[in-house]
Amino acid sequence: MAILLALSIVFPKEGIRIDDRITLHFLTLGEILGKDSVQYADISGILSRSMAISDSAYLAMLGPASADGIIMDTVRANADSLKVKIHSIEYPRGDSTLLYPIFREMKSLNNPGRSLRIMHYGDSQIEGDRMTSLIRYKLQRQFGGSGIGMQPPVQLYGYQLSLIHTASDNWKRYTAFGEVDSTLSHNRYGILGSFARFSPYPEEMDEQEEREYEAWISMEQSKRAYHLARIFTKCSLYYGNASQPAFYELYSNGQLYDADFLETTDQFRVKTWTFNEPPEQLEFRFKSFCSPDFYGITLDHDHGLAVDNVAMRGSAGLFFSRLDGEMLKKMYDELQVKLLILQFGGNVVPYISENYVYYEKWFYRELSKLKSLMPNMSIIVIGVADMSVKEKDIYVSYQNLEHIRDAMKNAAFRADCAFWDMYSAMGGKNSMPSWVFAQPSLAASDFVHFNERGARVLAEMFYNAFMHDYIAYVSSLE
Repeated sequence: MAILLALSIVFPKEGIRIDDRITLHFLTLGEILGKDSVQYADISGILSRSMAISDSAYLAMLGPASADGIIMDTVRANADSLKVKIHSIEYPRGDSTLLYPIFREMKSLNNPGRSLRIMHYGDSQIEGDRMTSLIRYKLQRQFGGSGIGMQPPVQLYGYQLSLIHTASDNWKRYTAFGEVDSTLSHNRYGILGSFARFSPYPEEMDEQEEREYEAWISMEQSKRAYHLARIFTKCSLYYGNASQPAFYELYSNGQLYDADFLETTDQFRVKTWTFNEPPEQLEFRFKSFCSPDFYGITLDHDHGLAVDNVAMRGSAGLFFSRLDGEMLKKMYDELQVKLLILQFGGNVVPYISENYVYYEKWFYRELSKLKSLMPNMSIIVIGVADMSVKEKDIYVSYQNLEHIRDAMKNAAFRADCAFWDMYSAMGGKNSMPSWVFAQPSLAASDFVHFNERGARVLAEMFYNAFMHDYIAYVSSLE
């Protein structure tokens, strides 16, 4: 023991580097004496509290529902009774009225024919409709509406809980995040920050090889989806920059439903179809000598609430300032977007810095642009989750996580946006290992991403916080 203690004192804490791949470490004095063991966060109380509030509790608070599921606001409950069971949304200056615009819109869904849209932007943490799917389902149960919302023309990642989405392999995707195509001569990416084409741009074509291009997109109901996500009666195709006629065929359940030419235009346009019964499968087939830019396809109900999942792998949420502002505003208006949920930060974590003033500045710039374009649109920023890095044989939180969380919160408050602290909600420092090692597991073995089960827990926690404040708003009207 004495030899071990002596070695622990003289051996460098950072280890002895042998080469680029190998560094020798020795136990520290604290590790030998058992004083340096890492305590992982206890999340048992968090999980039990977050799952304790059932839909029936909210239904009782909000009163009886109409036949199509839209809530008739007759609040009689004390919203304060939920405070001990949720991790609350935070507001600059404690001003919870910042979300009153979206709450007013939600309350107005009692009126026939009313609709609104919520867009959930995020990084790979929400990929495949994780988190969003449960938030959508619960909100649609409370306020009416159905369908999965807006989808990109093509899915890159081959993982989608709520839809079986396939396409021909000749689509090319252009994004305002990640690897941006520097040859692109415009910034009209659309509301998803990306678009797709099935032919090259005219300047990229060889005039001697002019030909007609063809492509297809298929969308089919998924048995893994919540039942409301599988019910849609309206499909809209968003496109633009169509320099030449593009012929389409739309098939519903294998039968030709419509065929025509898309409008030739340099602006964005919408083509909409309605259905008496929700199709189980839709397929688009396109032909053109020059493809339009396709921005997205919505699968919605003709009224009620729609919630979109906009997953952007590798993004830090710094792309809005790259988008054509006029087009972005027109699309938000067209789609009646009333709330943005912005969930980023994870892709900043691997870049260790003394401070994150730069990220606060850049993220504030994005929020300010959105606020200037849509001053009446509400924004909730969801902060970064806990993420772990392996040090020797244990997993510990990245040392910069709280700094990044604080930078996002500061930017949100400066821009008059609400903030939900996911890092604290899941247990704070060293909580991710507790989610990974939970039985059953709630997070992936990369100690970064939640699995489907864990994403549902986080979605439930956020939904509880959001509904608590909605109930408080409705109570204030009495």
